[in-house]
Amino acid sequence: MPRRWIWGLLTVTGLGTGLGAAGVLGLPTLIAWQGDRLLADAGMPDSRVEVTRLGWSNAAIDVWQGAGTDRRIGRIDLDYGFTTGISGRVDMDLPLAGLAGDGIAMPGAALRTAGAVRSVDGRWIYDPEGCVTIAANGVEVGDVVVNEPRSVCLEASPGEHFLTYDLADGLTLAFGIKPAALKLAVAGTPVAGRSPAISVIAALAATGAPLKVAVNWRQGSLTLPRQSLTGDGFKGELFFDPDREQPLSTNYAFETIHHDQRVPAFAPVGLKGQAEGDPAGVTRFKARIADPTNAVAVDVTGQHDGQVGAGWLEAKAARIAFPPGEPSFTTLFPIVGGWAKSITGTFGLDGRYEWGEGAGPGRASVMAEDAAVDTGGFTARGINAVVAADRLSPLRLPPGQIVSIGLMDVGLPLTDAVIDFGVVGDKLSIARAEWRWAGGLVRTHPFETRLTDQARTIELEAEGVDLRQLLSVAGVDGLEATGSLRGRLPVHLGSGGAVTIDGGKLETTGPGTLRYNPDEPPSFLSGDPGSGTDMLLKALTDFHYEALDLTVNGTAGGEMAISFAIRGSNPGFYDGYPVALNLNVGGALDTILRRGISTYNIPDAVRDRIMDFQAQRK
Repeated sequence: MPRRWIWGLLTVTGLGTGLGAAGVLGLPTLIAWQGDRLLADAGMPDSRVEVTRLGWSNAAIDVWQGAGTDRRIGRIDLDYGFTTGISGRVDMDLPLAGLAGDGIAMPGAALRTAGAVRSVDGRWIYDPEGCVTIAANGVEVGDVVVNEPRSVCLEASPGEHFLTYDLADGLTLAFGIKPAALKLAVAGTPVAGRSPAISVIAALAATGAPLKVAVNWRQGSLTLPRQSLTGDGFKGELFFDPDREQPLSTNYAFETIHHDQRVPAFAPVGLKGQAEGDPAGVTRFKARIADPTNAVAVDVTGQHDGQVGAGWLEAKAARIAFPPGEPSFTTLFPIVGGWAKSITGTFGLDGRYEWGEGAGPGRASVMAEDAAVDTGGFTARGINAVVAADRLSPLRLPPGQIVSIGLMDVGLPLTDAVIDFGVVGDKLSIARAEWRWAGGLVRTHPFETRLTDQARTIELEAEGVDLRQLLSVAGVDGLEATGSLRGRLPVHLGSGGAVTIDGGKLETTGPGTLRYNPDEPPSFLSGDPGSGTDMLLKALTDFHYEALDLTVNGTAGGEMAISFAIRGSNPGFYDGYPVALNLNVGGALDTILRRGISTYNIPDAVRDRIMDFQAQRK
């Protein structure tokens, strides 16, 4: 509330102390002149005072805006006497547009009030009838633009006088502000919602300078439409004392903050924080955001410079553990539930966001330590990484991001993965991706894809694959092999999260052996002596192949099917007569997956990044 109009109102009203004598002496003109001067000093130079009635026991004073009598902005009716003191009624419709402080714009602003005024023991007391209404066609203070509410209702606090004025002690205000629809912008960011119920107690010096201010508020609601964020149950308290080193201090909280999307990015969380500083300078703040179970807690610190309208905030969470069980990662972050059945491990966060002139692009780092993901379509375990963004909007992860993964089931049991990538906007660039598989190496050529692509195929090249280890996946007792293979494996990532290998082709790099001599052949390979089945078993007891081609098909989380086309001979079978065989084997991938995790080591580069992340955030 602009304080100069209060001073002007009280000083004009204060002329009543000499109205009786002035009437006897016939000096209404002197009173009007003195009132004009006081109004000018109070910041209303275009207003004037007119004494319309003046007597021994009562008087009436009008306050007019402009040189003529075109608009009356105030009326003061007074009753006074030696035994009854001074009392009366005030009816005001004061323009405020030009009375706000420097840097505050309030076009069309006005204050409207009517109520009783009286003098008690040298103090002036004002009690309004209902609301003291302040209306404006918007308010602009620095980088804050308020479009709604267009008017606010100020009511006297229960048991308190709305306004008390003493020439020596100054001015005291005690009032509440009713909730109203809220629509504003802070540094260009839209904010909507409903303002809280506010209680204010303010002490001002006789000059209008603030001495002490206490504000309490409750049950507000704020929404960031662009970010689809809403905070409910906004409450807090604020204190201002210019004699303190940090004049402003405040505590605030949101009962819940939620993401207003059909599938929210995160489950509702709460916020509690504090701030202190100088409203005309730098204000520093801190807060903690946590879910109801405190499984996830993020600490936020920052500052805002009111003079330049710029500031920053940093968010940190050194270690957040998600062991198997509740609360799960997907419970707290529902957005990942569309593609992940479960996520476990330890995670960390460190980010910075800036606003105002000279603001930087922001940054963020996310750590994953010994994490595991199960999408239902594929699984990955032993995930370790520190992924760092050097720009938040649009998102940029510079090249050189390294993720290591102990085990991946993408239709093949891939181990010891190292992925080198970057992201700009929605474009993912893979510079290097390689895995160990069955004693060999599987890698991709560099490629780019959009994060929004629902389906894609990644071409893998394989070399040095051990045929013996590959066949061990089938789990066929008595099956042995030697030799190595190379070839290509197209991995298709489906829109529903399914991962398949369709038509993978591998071939041996030279001759080798294939032996199948089980103690008890399965029933479907049992046959009478001399039968075709019996001859096949005899040929496979010591088969020396010249060439062996495989077709690989598999579904992540399911089984792998391997088809063999073999050319060669058995020296002990029909004197080594050359034969061609076609075989099909298959099996689940559990064996290598279970064995591989125990031998996996995190690459040094990834381990060093994780250790640096944790050390810097202790």
